[in-house]
This record gives sequence, structure tokens and C-alpha cells, in this order.
Amino acid sequence: MLKESFEVKYLGEAKFMLGIQITRTANGYSLDQSSYIEKILKKYNYFDCKPACTPYDASVKLFKNTGESVRQSEYASIIGSLRYAADYTRPDIAYVVGLLGRFNSCPSREHWNAIERVMRFLKRTVNLGIHYQRFPAVLEGYSDADWNTLSDDSKATSGYVFNIAGGAVSWKSKKQTILAQSTMESEMIALATASKEACWLRGLLSEIPLWERPVPPVLIHCDSTAAIAKVENRFYNGKKR
Repeated sequence: MLKESFEVKYLGEAKFMLGIQITRTANGYSLDQSSYIEKILKKYNYFDCKPACTPYDASVKLFKNTGESVRQSEYASIIGSLRYAADYTRPDIAYVVGLLGRFNSCPSREHWNAIERVMRFLKRTVNLGIHYQRFPAVLEGYSDADWNTLSDDSKATSGYVFNIAGGAVSWKSKKQTILAQSTMESEMIALATASKEACWLRGLLSEIPLWERPVPPVLIHCDSTAAIAKVENRFYNGKKR
């Protein structure tokens, strides 16, 4: 029988992995994709663009393009590049990237203006990332919904983010599959989605040997007084399904 010998070498602490830069400080850890963002800004010729303060203009309402597509392949390529950043260290652009991704098949000039706004925002915040402090290691969530305000789609958009130790660990922005008839209903749907994620995260934390036992309940913040009142109301009615 052949015998093989293996030698294990310690490579040191990770500083860069999959386009993500890892910085360790006395107060915790920081993750950013500054090198990756600079790369995509140069690739699509936005490195010297004028910086913007926000990733999206809230006064703009986008519609499906019924005319000729404008540079569709390049548009889809930029969306794919932005998606990688939004999924790993830039939850601040997750909403607008998801919104603009709905127009991949046939972008218009208005959609290009919006995507250029995102690139200009990244130019201003190229070094922005997520910082995790040592304490407190408590899971906390935030839920919100946009009820048919930024596009011609009749379905609302759910959004949530969960933090641990001061940094985001899970986030999502996604169009709702159920048609909400009011702002309160869209907020309830968003809360239901966030609650499912909270349950999954609690289960994950319970499998970590050194984590606090039992795992404390997860506090989810919501800015809709109507939705909070509906959740606290224990009486059942048809609307509460």
C-alpha cells in the first residue's frame, strides 16, 4: 500500500478573498470591496465620473421600455457586476440594483440614467464596507416595504436587513409575489418574509457551539404603525391571513 505524506503550512490570517478585503482592528473586523468596485468603474468607463450622494433619485419613476433596447448586453453586464457587490458588502445598493435588474431584457435611456447614478454613487463611496464590532453580539432586524412608488409594476417590494455586532449579516430586496392592496398589507408581507429569515438565522446561531444559549428572541423593527397594530391584534379576521 502506498503511503502519502502531507505537510500543513500556516498561511497567516486572510486579508483578501473573492474580491473582498478583510481588515482587522482592535475594535473588530471590516469587509469592503474597494478594489473590485474600482475595477468595475474602470471597466465601464465611470472611474472619472462625477460622484453622487445617493444611489437613486427618489423622484424618478421607471417604466418598462416599449421601444428599442439601448445597449442591452452592456446594461446586463453592469447589473451582474453590481449584483456581486450588493450581495456581499454593499447592502446600500441592493434595492436599486434589484429594481434596475427588472429591465435587463430591454433597457431604455431612463434606465441607463439610473444605472449611471449608481456608478456615480459607488465612485463617492468606493471604500465603504461593513464593520463588525466585538460587542454586542445580538441579532437584530429591520423590515420595510415600498408600495408601488418607483415603477409601473403593481406589486410592492419587500426589504429587510439583519445586524450582528453592529454590521449587516443578511439582507434582501425583492419584489413581492402577492398583490398588496394597501401600504399596511405590503408592510405585513415584508414582515412575514423577514420573520422567516429571522427563524433561519436563529437556527444557524443555535448550531454555533460558543453562541449564547438559549438564542435570544430576534427584535424586528418596523416603521408602519398600522402593521404593528395588526400584528399585536390577536383577533382573527379575513384580512389577517
